[in-house]
Amino acid sequence: MLEPNNGKAERKVKQNDTGPLPFKKEPKYKDPFLEAIKKNPRPLSMVVIGMIGMPLILLLSGPDRAQTPEQSPIIENTIERVTPAPLEPEIDTTPESSDNNTTAPEPELSNASTDLIGPLPFHEDTAALAPSPTVTTPVVKPQRPSIALIIDDIGYNAALGEQAIALQGAVTFAVLPHTPHGKELAELANSQGKEVMLHAPMSNLANMPLGPGALTAELSKDVFIATLNEDIDAIPHLQGVNNHMGSALTEMAMPMQWVMEVLKARDLYFVDSYTTAKSVAGKMAMEQNIPTVTRNIFLDNVQTHEDIDREFKKLLKMAREKGVAVGIGHPYKETLAYLEQALPLLEEQGIELITASQMIELQHNATAAW
Repeated sequence: MLEPNNGKAERKVKQNDTGPLPFKKEPKYKDPFLEAIKKNPRPLSMVVIGMIGMPLILLLSGPDRAQTPEQSPIIENTIERVTPAPLEPEIDTTPESSDNNTTAPEPELSNASTDLIGPLPFHEDTAALAPSPTVTTPVVKPQRPSIALIIDDIGYNAALGEQAIALQGAVTFAVLPHTPHGKELAELANSQGKEVMLHAPMSNLANMPLGPGALTAELSKDVFIATLNEDIDAIPHLQGVNNHMGSALTEMAMPMQWVMEVLKARDLYFVDSYTTAKSVAGKMAMEQNIPTVTRNIFLDNVQTHEDIDREFKKLLKMAREKGVAVGIGHPYKETLAYLEQALPLLEEQGIELITASQMIELQHNATAAW
């Protein structure tokens, strides 16, 4: 018979280590990252400051949109502004003929710089403009002092091109290839007995846009020659070539060698527009027996009546002193308006206007005799 439970056994079970352990509350989880931040909040503070401060710094130091100049418009015809090509050597400058004594005295020339920045947004200020000792223009003794006048950049504007071609006298016209009106203006000039040239686009130091048919140093020889031949084929009736811009390319002997190879094969002359005093184009032409001449005066670096008048008078003065001079202008309204008045007066001033090819022949004969 079982003895009655007196409670002692139950108490003994609760006291030994075989029963359930007394309940203990589980400790709360503590994130070690947060605990570390509590102990040292400095890194977090630096991150927060950086996140707030960096956008603020960028905002304050960024360009002010209100002060950002508008993008300069791209224009079709741009010119490189350079000083006149030097005339060397300095030989006897007294004209042989006394005919000039009967002409009206020439107004005194201004001392203003010929390298002023004009209204166009571009200026070839990186080109070396010091006189080049390789450019020589001997004194020529024609019957009368003679000038050649070339109008560049023909082809984009039909109305101004037609106005230019209507200028009196033997003006020569340099036509840009692959332009909207280049071919028809070349045809018009030829129909009026005017001489036509190719105005070949060549790379410049200021990275100005060149337009179609551009010749650059990046082209391989085959592509370079093919491009030049395509430019020549695009302009009917041309007798020669001059460079459009070219302050970079005309300093490089190898590309100029390629140019002269093409011109020799096509029986064309070359006029060095002389947009850099480091140009080797004229030298390469002479070495290859290419008929050549170098530009002396740009008429319209600055497109005002006063500046064009000053440069044109310099051209005439140079012709009186040396016998010959070569000027280049552009189909600007101001230039054309001035030349419409000035060219008819050349005859009474004892100055003869001749084509570029006639000027080349005249200087060649003088150089051979000299």
